Amino acid sequence: MIKEPVINNVHSAKIFGRLVPVDFVTLLYILISAAYMCFGAPYLQNMGSHFVVRAGILIVMFTLVYLHKKNPTTFISFLRYMYPLIFLSYFYTETSYLKNIIFDKNLDPLFCDIEIALWGCQPSLVFPKAITHPLFNELMNMCYFSYYWLALIYCFSVHFKNNAQSYKSVFVIIFSFYLYYVIFSVFPSAGPQFHFGNSEAEYPYFFGKIMHYILDNAEEPTGAFPSSHVGIALILCYEAFKYQKRIFYWILPFTIGICFATVYLKAHYLVDVVGGIITVPIFIFISNFVYRKLQPLCFKEQ
Repeated sequence: MIKEPVINNVHSAKIFGRLVPVDFVTLLYILISAAYMCFGAPYLQNMGSHFVVRAGILIVMFTLVYLHKKNPTTFISFLRYMYPLIFLSYFYTETSYLKNIIFDKNLDPLFCDIEIALWGCQPSLVFPKAITHPLFNELMNMCYFSYYWLALIYCFSVHFKNNAQSYKSVFVIIFSFYLYYVIFSVFPSAGPQFHFGNSEAEYPYFFGKIMHYILDNAEEPTGAFPSSHVGIALILCYEAFKYQKRIFYWILPFTIGICFATVYLKAHYLVDVVGGIITVPIFIFISNFVYRKLQPLCFKEQ
């Protein structure tokens, strides 16, 4: 049986209704993004649907709070602490809707100039031409695809580990996603595949075909800088090294591959990768600080 956190005191339980830190930051992101949407109302269309989704997320949140209080089974507990993972894809896609409120044009030309200034070329164009072997192409596509399940596997695994720190670990990952989405919404950058166009002619193998479909049909022109692929993968490595060593050794090779694949597949500029690496210690520090501030309001861990 999973060791559950408990309410710190009766007063907190009455005021906050058993909300936990991940609820607070999810609620905060919903409110901040909604306020930003209202600020940009003159530039946006069909805002109503986005507010309907937010209302639905709040209903899910408070329904799980109620169910967990009435019947704290292992399955309900699992949903209780993991539900934000379900909505991360939606929030990421939504950054494409929000990204041109302050800057009416994408900042890709600026990042291209930075690339030239730093490296003397466009690595996202040079790298795939330098190594064209189909097997290397497949390796890069496999590593990039791994991003879509690494966070899920780690969060699921650490949740079922009987360790009070698992709640903090999942919080750090989810809150880091929200921090990236705030940046994506304010500083628009589509990435090389949209700025230059994806001229890759062949995707001969399994993962290449999958990523070709995802990048062409499911990816939005948003969130290039900093690279959340690199940032989240490194944060997962950091958290796994602390709490799930076995998983760390599985995640690490894919994380290294993601750092290369993001540029090779023209999903990111090389400066995006550098930006993603720089954000990792900053986001971990901010997440831990916020968790410490919220923890006394919510629960003490057994």
